[in-house]
Amino acid sequence: MVVSLVLLFITCFSLSFVEDRLGDREKKILYVLFGIAMIMIAGTREVGSTPDTESYEEMFYSGEDSISMLLTEPSFGIITNILQSMSLGINALFFVYAILAVPIQLLALWRFSKIPLLMLTVYLSYYYMIHDMVQIRCAVASGLFLWAIYFYVERKPVLTLLFILIGIFFHFSAAAGLIIFFLGNGFPRWQRYLLYAIVPVGLVVYVTHIDIFSLVPDELGGLKLMKYRTMREKGIEDELAGWKLGSNLLIWMNIVLYYACIYYHDYLVKHFKYTSVAIKLQGVGFIFLFFVNALSMVVGNRMCDYFSIASVLLWTASVYAFTPIIIGKIINNVISAVRFVASVLAYGLALMFM
Repeated sequence: MVVSLVLLFITCFSLSFVEDRLGDREKKILYVLFGIAMIMIAGTREVGSTPDTESYEEMFYSGEDSISMLLTEPSFGIITNILQSMSLGINALFFVYAILAVPIQLLALWRFSKIPLLMLTVYLSYYYMIHDMVQIRCAVASGLFLWAIYFYVERKPVLTLLFILIGIFFHFSAAAGLIIFFLGNGFPRWQRYLLYAIVPVGLVVYVTHIDIFSLVPDELGGLKLMKYRTMREKGIEDELAGWKLGSNLLIWMNIVLYYACIYYHDYLVKHFKYTSVAIKLQGVGFIFLFFVNALSMVVGNRMCDYFSIASVLLWTASVYAFTPIIIGKIINNVISAVRFVASVLAYGLALMFM
């Protein structure tokens, strides 16, 4: 399976350099082929091959009355019941979620950019691994959130809201995407300064383990937050939390990208109109990462991953900072290659033994 992942990435990586010479028909055919390959890889993997698969197997066979199922979105229960009524197993579940998520993601990426193969290379380098291969419910929700971002910038608020609401049906955390309505399409100076401050202030909060949620009263959710603190104190969440910040090369790459895009915003937005909103959403992702850490590393990291889907747009926008554009593509693809290797080691290492 890891061989298939490597071949998929290398193929997209290579074609991204020549996509300007391809017509729309050729690129659409390639996109369909990439989509089929992504569905097959994500949908046919075995339990134990990537993180979370054992948890999904337990949820799939535990029944509707289990605690896990009661806390899971209605879509998961519906899909599970349908598959079980057809006497299908856990692999069918992976396949269904792949069939749902991948087309949504690819169609959204196609809408965003005239260089969709480069954008897909960025997506394959990390987000395909963390979402479609690990957090399969979030994979659907994040794909729908990409559409919400697109419609928000295109000034279609009803469609923006609709896609976020559909995303909530697949993953409750998608409700946080409603924050997009408070961000605005502009980029005033005060927002720029605020965005600059998020990381340094957040690092102080992260390092000092300040729990800002301790101020939340019990009647407003404080009791539920206490459960997250208990999980952390007992070390229950450690295996689910992912990489810690100090060793997370992917986060530091996004931090560098974030500041570069803020600094060059006025130039980048002329070539890629989604830049402003994408920067702000990445900033929201960092807020979750840094400020929720003392409460729950799992919640902080996974919400950061959800909002950091906007970094796919920022990496694509960064290409336009270079002249000629081929230089930007080379730099972007080299970074994507490093990110892909790190992602495979982090989330797909078990595949090497299959």
